[in-house]
Formats: sequence, C-alpha cells, structure tokens
Amino acid sequence: MKVIHVQKSAGIGGSERHLLALLPALARRGHEVRVVVLSAPGSATFTSALSAAGIPVAGIPAGPDLNPWLVAWLSTIFRRERPHLVHTHLIHADVHGQPAARLAGVPAVSTVHGTHPFYRRPPWRTAAAIAGHLARRTIAISHHVADTLTEAGVVPQARVRVIHYGIDPAPWQETLARHHEARRRFGLDGADVAVGVASRLIAHKGHAELLRAMAIAAGQASPLRLLVAGHGPLRADLERLARDLGISERVRFLGFIDDVAAFMAACDIVAFPTQPALGEGFGLAALEAMAAGRPVVATRVASLPEVVADGETGLLVPPGDPPALAEALVRLATDDGLRARLGAVAARRAAEQFSLEAMVEATLNVYTEVLDRQERS
Repeated sequence: MKVIHVQKSAGIGGSERHLLALLPALARRGHEVRVVVLSAPGSATFTSALSAAGIPVAGIPAGPDLNPWLVAWLSTIFRRERPHLVHTHLIHADVHGQPAARLAGVPAVSTVHGTHPFYRRPPWRTAAAIAGHLARRTIAISHHVADTLTEAGVVPQARVRVIHYGIDPAPWQETLARHHEARRRFGLDGADVAVGVASRLIAHKGHAELLRAMAIAAGQASPLRLLVAGHGPLRADLERLARDLGISERVRFLGFIDDVAAFMAACDIVAFPTQPALGEGFGLAALEAMAAGRPVVATRVASLPEVVADGETGLLVPPGDPPALAEALVRLATDDGLRARLGAVAARRAAEQFSLEAMVEATLNVYTEVLDRQERS
C-alpha cells in the first residue's frame, strides 16, 4: 500500500514524534510511505529526522492559513504519485490536503491531534468541517478529541475512529540503566529529586503554574529541582518569572532536547501541567514518561485522564492550581516507595495499553476499511 502523509510543521512536537514512530513501523511492514511537509520556519528538524529514519520526504511552503495555490500544488503531487491513500495531519494539512485529494481522485484519511478552540469558531470551524466531511475516516487520538469533533459538528460521528498514540517501550526501558549518567549530565546531585517537563514553551502548557508550584515546594524545604526541556517564545518570560519567584537556582532551562529518553532518565518525576485552553489532544510526553517508568503529575484536563491513571501511574491535580500541584510534587519527592510503585505500574500500562504495534494495526485497519469501501463504490 502506498500512502502519502501531509503535515504542516514548524519543528518536532507531539504529532511529529507520532509520525516518526508510525511511519517507520508501516515501512517495516512493507508499505510505501512518503511525507509532504508543509514547511514553516523550524521544519528542517522534522524533515531531517524523517530522512534519517529512511522516510522519503518533500517540503513545500505552507503559505497562508487559507491558500488555494496549496490545494492545486498538492493535487498535482497526488495525481503524479498515485498513492492508494492520502493521510493528513493537523488543521492546515486537513484544510488543503483533503480537497486536493478529492480533486485528484484519491481517498483520504485525517488524524486530528488536538482540540484547539478554533474548531468551535468561524471561519476555521467551517473550513475544518468541510475537510472533516471530505475525509473518508477521521482518526481521533483520544476519546476527548473524538467527542469534541462530533459535538462541534466538524466530523460525522460514524466516520470517527479513536486510535491512541502508541509507543515502543524498549528504548524507554533502557532509561533505568542510564539514570546516574543522565543525572550527572544535567548537573543533579544525589540528594536532588528532579522534576522534568518536556514541551514547547508556549501559552497554556502550564509552565508558569509549575514554576509557582516549585516556589511553594521550595518554601517547604523540599529537595525538588526542575528541568525544563523545550524551546519557544515564552522562554525569556519564564526565566524572568523563575528569578522573580527566587527559584532560579532550582530551575534549569535546557532548550530543545533531541534525546528525550536521556532526559526522562534524569528525571524522578515528570510534570504535565497543561491548561484547558490549550486543547491537549493526548499528552505524548506523559506516555513517554510512563514508558520510562516515571510517575506523572498531570492536570485533570482534556485527554490526560485517559493516559495517566490517578493514584496508579501518577497523580492528577486541578488545572491552574499551583498549591495542589506543589502538594503532589512534594508528596512524590518525599516518598521513594510511592514513586517506585507508581513508576512500575506506569511502565506496564504504557507497554500493555499503548503499544506501537496496536497503534499500527489499528491505523492499517482504518486504511483497509477506506479502501474496501472505495472498491465497492
């Protein structure tokens, strides 16, 4: 089966990491996969990673939010390449790739990776609904995403299939052996309990709330230290906030980390303090932390309760509540047995309920469903 995936990218985030897991797995099963990256500043890191994974990739300019020329350009590519399927990811690719596939006479599938508020407001709701009705099937990465799309009328409920992100646990399980080496790399000593957060430094990811929680924990003489992995436009503001809170010596801003497994190896706890306004679709970093055997402290919003089992693989706290977040972090910092117990269950849950093979198999089932229906029509 030949499938062309289309996604706009400005770097490597959750949806890009998803494709870097899915596409090589599809290729190993003998399918021909290619990617058209709708390029924005920063996309070179994604295209380079795809090439390094052996996935053929082409980049074309993403252009403005609504770009008729992009529809024509993509349609020409699809006519030339003649894939069995087109698979679009994220709203920009959906809005342009779905009409282009229809014009080229190629059936198309979409994956929706989040629940951004634009799905509920014009003109994007209208554009997303057009793309959603053109797609033969829409893959939602969580039940929360599926419910949001159908309630907003963006996608017909009968066409939605929920497929959670999947992960190969093997590389993450190796983090246990790398723990001491990784801690030295990030400047941690034996008494430190490291909290990690790995995400873009953008609004509503909860970094400010996490810094305020760290300040509360510092007032309780806890051994917590914070490692912040990721880059983004809010870095300077967050560094300033850490100084204003008097916790600069407890916080390290690491920038973009290409070896996320090594980062997880250095952490004792991983925080995922997303706020409701972000529209979090899944929480891949939380799953990666679980696969690495790390307990997760996450906010009880959007899809995160589907990933993190409260009291079993981590702790869930209300969003926008730094005292509650601090309480959960201090509880884990001061109870080695609880950290170990939650981390062990987290690793089992990641391997058993969010496997890469299950995700690949479910994705192929959607492809087969679409192609079988195409042959019958």
